[in-house]
Amino acid sequence: MGCSDSKSADALQPASDELDNMKARLTQRLLNRDATKTHSKNAFAAVLNKYPDAKKVFRVPETTSADTQLVDTKEVKAASDKILSHYMDLAKTADSNLDDAIQKKAEELKKQGVKAEHVKCYGEALAQNAVKDTDNKLTAEEEKAWKNSVNNITAKLTAAMNKLP
Repeated sequence: MGCSDSKSADALQPASDELDNMKARLTQRLLNRDATKTHSKNAFAAVLNKYPDAKKVFRVPETTSADTQLVDTKEVKAASDKILSHYMDLAKTADSNLDDAIQKKAEELKKQGVKAEHVKCYGEALAQNAVKDTDNKLTAEEEKAWKNSVNNITAKLTAAMNKLP
């Protein structure tokens, strides 16, 4: 008599499609929350602090220096809402042709003067900020799915941007 039955072990592991659906639902749930907009602003402030040249691209006043001042500016709110909307759009198209959507977003961002390193910094901070938020009360699986989704979008978007002239 064996320790495990392969059928019962398979029943414990959700199918790949089921995991993908859970990731998509979780990503949509988190991306559409007001708290996530705050996480986005904080992530965007991290970009501006790390890459001061990004202030020019996003029309943030050069005199705005501190994190709290950055987060509270209308320019940061507008820019972080815009980049978050790119992530939301890409999360929604995850089941269809993600590569085409990534390419279009990469071209659009590049035309605006956004650099791949800006997107990378933003994505990393966004993934971490939502996980650190105790109000989200994410399970370990949800936390992993959120990070994977955001990191996947970030990696594909930055790779596409790096390939552009």
